[in-house]
Amino acid sequence: MKKNSVISNFIWRFAERCGAQIVTFIVSIVLARILAPEEYGTIALVTVFTTILQVFVDSGLGTALIQKKNADDLDFSSVFYFNLFMCLVLYLAMFLAAPYIARFYDDISLIPIIRVISLTIVVSGVKGIQQAYVSRNMLFKRFFFSTIGGTLFSAILGIVMAYAHCGVWALVAQQLSNAVIDTLILWITVRWRPQLIFSWQRLTKLLSFGSKLLASSLLDTIYSNLRNLIIGKIYSSSDLAFYNQGDKFPKVIVTNINASIDSVLLPSMSNVQDDHEKVKSMTRRAIKTSTYIMAPLMMGLAFCATPIVQLVLTDKWLPCVPFLQVFCITYMFWPVHTANLNAINAMGRSDLFLKIRDNKENYRINTFVYNYEN
Repeated sequence: MKKNSVISNFIWRFAERCGAQIVTFIVSIVLARILAPEEYGTIALVTVFTTILQVFVDSGLGTALIQKKNADDLDFSSVFYFNLFMCLVLYLAMFLAAPYIARFYDDISLIPIIRVISLTIVVSGVKGIQQAYVSRNMLFKRFFFSTIGGTLFSAILGIVMAYAHCGVWALVAQQLSNAVIDTLILWITVRWRPQLIFSWQRLTKLLSFGSKLLASSLLDTIYSNLRNLIIGKIYSSSDLAFYNQGDKFPKVIVTNINASIDSVLLPSMSNVQDDHEKVKSMTRRAIKTSTYIMAPLMMGLAFCATPIVQLVLTDKWLPCVPFLQVFCITYMFWPVHTANLNAINAMGRSDLFLKIRDNKENYRINTFVYNYEN
């Protein structure tokens, strides 16, 4: 793959992530000033479950399609129909489970919120394969238009509903409309369409690779959201909102840089997967570039956390400062992790990917349980 093509696609991907995150960041500030922390906490309670189910939407198949050398329409169509079926099953499960989740949190008002926001799972099933097709063919300009379009539309809708005193439903509408518009634009601008063909044999081979990534992502996602589940149950929704708000600020910066490199790096490495020295060289370059950018930003944000929160979110959000500072230190080391995992996936070693994640999560979970019990 030509160096100019990689750089061009990185620029488009970075512009897309920056544009979307800047708009989202500004909107989140506006909404945080209008809405109460409890309303943010309510959404965080619900998204604990939808985030975990989103892992099953992809099942690692999107990465498998990108990594496979000669993926064709039969592969893409088979994965599309399988994903769509799985998403409908998962949505039905969430619809039926809504009363039990609400009972777990002792809040019956969560039932309609869960049933509406879970529609994002079905939308993701439609969008997922289009995203894999765009990534495989390095058409990241399509991501730019779809993401920016969805983000702008949902931003306007969310702010209007917040000013109309719709409360937590402003956040629900923002998330759902973002997913719908993003998917619609991507569907219109990308030429690929599923054909009336299906191969269980092809799907099985892709699942063999993707299942290990699924297990790894599931471990990581469950662990990450386990904290939200415990905080939301034992403490208040406001406490959960402060925790998530502290995560949001550094995550905006990290996501822009990390996701841009991540999405371009995997298909680029996959194209040269047989040349291990080339893969190593690309990995080193990615780590150096992203760390050089990310480390100063994270340290600066940690030191200036209190005045930034006061200025941007007002004093009612000051309890999120300690969380923000801890997350800054954590996210500073993400580039090393991401670049190496991309190299492993590009060379088809999803088994090694799973082992690394499994060992990491076992350590994390044991540490978390120890700290919680003591």
